[in-house]
Amino acid sequence: MSKPRKYYQLIPEKLKAALPTIEPLIRSMIPGYCRDYLFETISIVALHVRKDEGKTPLKLAYIKKLVPGGDLYLKALLELGIIERSGYYVPGQTCYKYCFAVKYDSKYISSLLDNPRLQRRIELAQESFKKEAAKTVRGHSEQVKWLNKLTIDGSYLEHLNKTLTVGTKQFNNISASATRIIDGHIKYNIDQTSGRFHSNVTNLAKVLRPYLRIDGQPLVNCDISNSQPYLSTILLTNPSKVSGFAKNPAFAMMLTTLKVSLAKDVKNYIFLVSTGTLYDFLQDKFRANGLELNRKETKVQVLRILFARNRSPKDETNRQARAIFKANFKTVHRIFSKVRGSEKGDKFTSFKRFAILLQSVESFLMLDVILKRIYRELPGTIAVTVHDSVMTGLLTNNVEAVRKIMEEELTFFVGMTPQIKIEGIEREKKEEGKKKGRGAVSNQYDARNAVSLN
Repeated sequence: MSKPRKYYQLIPEKLKAALPTIEPLIRSMIPGYCRDYLFETISIVALHVRKDEGKTPLKLAYIKKLVPGGDLYLKALLELGIIERSGYYVPGQTCYKYCFAVKYDSKYISSLLDNPRLQRRIELAQESFKKEAAKTVRGHSEQVKWLNKLTIDGSYLEHLNKTLTVGTKQFNNISASATRIIDGHIKYNIDQTSGRFHSNVTNLAKVLRPYLRIDGQPLVNCDISNSQPYLSTILLTNPSKVSGFAKNPAFAMMLTTLKVSLAKDVKNYIFLVSTGTLYDFLQDKFRANGLELNRKETKVQVLRILFARNRSPKDETNRQARAIFKANFKTVHRIFSKVRGSEKGDKFTSFKRFAILLQSVESFLMLDVILKRIYRELPGTIAVTVHDSVMTGLLTNNVEAVRKIMEEELTFFVGMTPQIKIEGIEREKKEEGKKKGRGAVSNQYDARNAVSLN
């Protein structure tokens, strides 16, 4: 029989310190006041603040399902200026966004919830949310099964304290992501724009990946090197093959008639992508032209060059980067510019159509081809997608088999072999495995091939 799940609440440190002053005021505003309910309402906001905008869109119905009278606690927090609300509410479309007032925004403090009745309510609510979410991802029950077993090793916090400045937004966002998994707040849905499968792991900070567990197993990530440039080569070799993924008929027709080229720069682009060295090549070219960028910054610029508008960018760095890219890949740039187009309209007719097209192809390959083949040929194998990669169990004999399936299917569809990296657990965990016996590790998976995430 499995142990009962422990639930944790996150409270901003400054807000917790101000409770002696705040709590009597809230108690007077809510009949039958309960501190656990207040903490859970605060924690719901903390757990869902989005890292990109520092706010969280929340529906009152969601809060009320988790917390008895949750709307009253939220209203009190708003009236006291502890939480702030922005945006607007449109039934069934848009909800208000919430964040902590600057005065209280601080390091999240984690505390164990010790209220059996509230724990049971949260548990039932989460099961209800999962059942509703499962209806939106029909056909992906195997991945859902593994995600529902997702946990995180508690030692992640020690690592965060060593590597991140405590109390920063990055620290809080990572703490929130980890706590959602620990509390069983597992979510999944399919993006209706591109068909991408979103879950707790798809937007998870890389520093947390070594601490993920499914059925107690640490995971490794089989990742396609420069996946978007890799998939973009189809537009240079056989664009009509992906015309069926276009959401707009005119765009689909354009892809079927798009002329390809065997120009030298096209061949060079394909070679660099196939060997996983495109970013390194361009980083060197940028540096030679006075643009000092690290590899991560180079990747950002390349993706902006591929998927941003055709018109001249206002950003000087991107303008220079685009000019250097165009000088080295003139034909590639011309073809991609035509694919992006200059039409105005919705996301399926504007420049966004190129990125959406490649994401749609990626989703098809990862979810409908690769993942289903893994489940069919390697029954019982842990496999969950992170858009362009597959996470699988480390302590099995199937890591190489998963990698091989990915390589075969991608090569068949795209026409060239991808570079697939195996991102593994951190060095100290590999060393711990070696101490238990080199023979056992060798029989399961050669940890020396795993790439450290540190």
